[in-house]
Amino acid sequence: MDLVAQLVPFLLSRAYAPHERAPSERELAERFGASRTQVREALSVLEALRLIERRPKSGVYMTVESASIEALRLFAEIGVPLPGDEGGQAAEVRRIQEREAVRLACRRHRPEDVEALRRCLAEWEGALGDAAQLAELDRVFHCGIVRATQNTVLLRLVNVFYLMTRERRTVYFGDVARAQQSLREHREILDAVVTRDEERAVRLLDAHVSGADSYWKDLVASA
Repeated sequence: MDLVAQLVPFLLSRAYAPHERAPSERELAERFGASRTQVREALSVLEALRLIERRPKSGVYMTVESASIEALRLFAEIGVPLPGDEGGQAAEVRRIQEREAVRLACRRHRPEDVEALRRCLAEWEGALGDAAQLAELDRVFHCGIVRATQNTVLLRLVNVFYLMTRERRTVYFGDVARAQQSLREHREILDAVVTRDEERAVRLLDAHVSGADSYWKDLVASA
């Protein structure tokens, strides 16, 4: 992973055009003081994420425009900002997905889904003051709503967005007042889901997500 973490910012910083040829395995090995085998293994990771394409007897080519959703999580884990406005676009996609997810959860939730969400909120009360734990419980709650749709593909997509924003949400929940407000909002959302009130659930979820997004936009603007 260390070599992957070095390769990604290096390749992105060179601003290669789509499908433009990147340095060869030999050149990368020399630049990073690694063996060809180590470079080959690191490139295999990037190819699996569709950040690059390796063509036999031709070379390594950049394919960032077709990168997988898991690549977003990799960028977050190694501290590489998303290109252009992709961070804002990713947040927009998450909101679209979650609005539809909460509608489906109202229609499809099962008793075990509701019980899991209630357990999550009960743990939340005991975790106030532990920002890292609250960030994880926040992911569990939102993904629990998505899990109640009974759509595992949608769950995997939304889960990636929460994993890639873990550190940012840990900062957010460092403020106990925000953590308590989030708990109140989560309870209201769950109540709407349990009573199968789709319009109220969507309205509450949208306001909840918008509030958090506004906090980050204001913080960036004032920096």
